Amino acid sequence: MERLNDYLPQLSALMEQSQGKDAAYMHPKRKNLGSVSLVLLREAIAPVVFRNAEQEITDIEFNNETYVRAVPNKFKYPERGRALQILRAMQAGGRYPQNRTAIPKGSRPSESFDLNTLVFGDSANRDNKVLPVRAAVNYSDGLSLKPKYFCVEESFHNRGMEDGTLWDAEAKKNTDNLFSRHFVRPGTLLVQVLSTRGKLLPLIGLKHLLLSVGLAGSYGGQTSVTGINLRTHFVGLYADWFERAETSPYELIKHIPADANQDITAASAALHDLLEPLHRTAIPGSDVQTWVTGLIADFNQLGGPLEAEYRAAATAVGQLFDGWFGQ
Repeated sequence: MERLNDYLPQLSALMEQSQGKDAAYMHPKRKNLGSVSLVLLREAIAPVVFRNAEQEITDIEFNNETYVRAVPNKFKYPERGRALQILRAMQAGGRYPQNRTAIPKGSRPSESFDLNTLVFGDSANRDNKVLPVRAAVNYSDGLSLKPKYFCVEESFHNRGMEDGTLWDAEAKKNTDNLFSRHFVRPGTLLVQVLSTRGKLLPLIGLKHLLLSVGLAGSYGGQTSVTGINLRTHFVGLYADWFERAETSPYELIKHIPADANQDITAASAALHDLLEPLHRTAIPGSDVQTWVTGLIADFNQLGGPLEAEYRAAATAVGQLFDGWFGQ
């Protein structure tokens, strides 16, 4: 992972001091050139629901086709929650539930903000001020490799009584609570890119992100209650001084041959062949997978080097937020 050091800041260099009109002040280190993009293939291994207020699966039309579109928060929300659990296990943060961060009167920002805040972003009120932290990692849309009509099916359900009938014992009549559910078919592949720019994410932050993305999970609103329904495959990590337009999922799916959009190995190879020559540093998905497997093994080793790294990061990130907002 040290190959990425040119594009990631040192943990000890997250803050800097500038001279103001009357006195010096502390602030996060100014942005510098450096972009890292983690390209993923998300494989539906059970029915998945990506929708908003409508019952249909969300989609988007472009390039003369309609594709399944999973907006960023469909992935970011469960992974941010998993990341909080990791911090709690390491005793390195996660003091508040997701989206319920608070900074009590008289407390320091570091008592509420943690590594998760740096990686995924957050905001909280303190007195009459809002303390905002922009995410170091940006989640793109997840786009299906095939047009929507190849990826979506519909099932019919009823909200009947416990005895399996449609009789509503309270209202003394047959229930009319019949509904359809649209879902993404198992076997569907979606491409997504997680990127950081401005040299904002330290190496421990990247490790935290990789652990949070993990290998599989429960995603997508309604059907997420039924258990694991998505498996994540790593296409690769691509780094350069500048972000490339080709790392957008909307560009990537244009370069996947039709005979490769159902095959993980072929799709990954097509994406890697496109992105590798465009970046100064390209790390194939097999290497990223090896890192993640090693990180999981290190995570399971109580009192090991990874736990010590998390504890050190908690101190450094706490100093960042106290210096930033504690003036």
